[in-house]
Amino acid sequence: MKLPEGEKISFQQLSDDLQGARVVFIGESHDQIEHHRIQVRILKDLLARGKQVAIGMEMFERLQQPILDRWSKGLLTEEEFLKEVRWETTWSMDYQLYRSILDEAKNHHLKVVALNVQRDLVRKVAQNGLEKLSPDDKAKLPEIGPADEEHLAYIKTIYKDHQGGSAEKLKHFYQAQCLWDEGMAETLSQFLNSSEGAGKTVVIIAGSGHIVFDFGIPKRFYRRTPLPYQTVVLKTWEKNLEEDLSFSGASEPVADFLWITHPSPLEKKRPRIGLVLKEKEEPGGVWIERVIPRSPAEEAGLLPGDQFISIDGKEITKLKDIHDAVVQKGRGKDIAITILREGSKREVTISLPPLKE
Repeated sequence: MKLPEGEKISFQQLSDDLQGARVVFIGESHDQIEHHRIQVRILKDLLARGKQVAIGMEMFERLQQPILDRWSKGLLTEEEFLKEVRWETTWSMDYQLYRSILDEAKNHHLKVVALNVQRDLVRKVAQNGLEKLSPDDKAKLPEIGPADEEHLAYIKTIYKDHQGGSAEKLKHFYQAQCLWDEGMAETLSQFLNSSEGAGKTVVIIAGSGHIVFDFGIPKRFYRRTPLPYQTVVLKTWEKNLEEDLSFSGASEPVADFLWITHPSPLEKKRPRIGLVLKEKEEPGGVWIERVIPRSPAEEAGLLPGDQFISIDGKEITKLKDIHDAVVQKGRGKDIAITILREGSKREVTISLPPLKE
């Protein structure tokens, strides 16, 4: 539907309305298959209309740009690409969700722009704030604009869903969100102002939280480079959808276009155990960086700093080992995990969420 009027429109009408935009922001829910199909449909339509298209992706960090360039030129196999870009560490979502987008880029030799700043930098800000960054880390920061009171009010509404805590922790959380958005806006702006970006239409693929109400990337991009853009937010139908879309503190609608989809079938989604993991090369292995509140991992008693040793008796040396083991086990089953905590091995059992959830 087209906002703010709420008029239902066809894909043809959406396509016509997107023609004048130099940037098309598409906000997704990362684990929704249908959202990625829509993104590919929009990409193909722009190409069919003769647009010179580039793709900007939240999923990649700036340092990975040379790898993406070699992929788009057809110089890497999928296996080589996934290894070099360290997909399981970089993004960790099921690659099947993004394969058709990246295949489209490779098949048509489309530039894929790695939008993101280093995630370690975002994590440091979330933990300790901008003020406590080292001089070297501060030198990596993009220009960060003045605080947006509407955006801050919105972040407060979602902060409680991520974690509890003090006003200082909220401040750090907000600073991290702004760093994330400013970094991606800066990368996009630099690309469009370069000779390589001249005349191109850029399709931005990012989580909807970076797009809604123009708070995240769009306003920060426009502050740097005032080119015409349109926003398309993809949302899955759920009971609290209206509450999710009706933040009263915003002066703009949630997007220029809102596309509501059916949820992906649970059997097609990777079971999630509720961990943020980190893979290390030296020494090799996988450690827990953060445990998501109220998740199966928290219920099982896993803690930050625990190292994975094995799952169901199979040695764990990389993130892919964990993801493969969880998928193969299936929903509603128990998995036996051996961890190393403070030098001692421990056995932990995690119950994967059943299909009905």
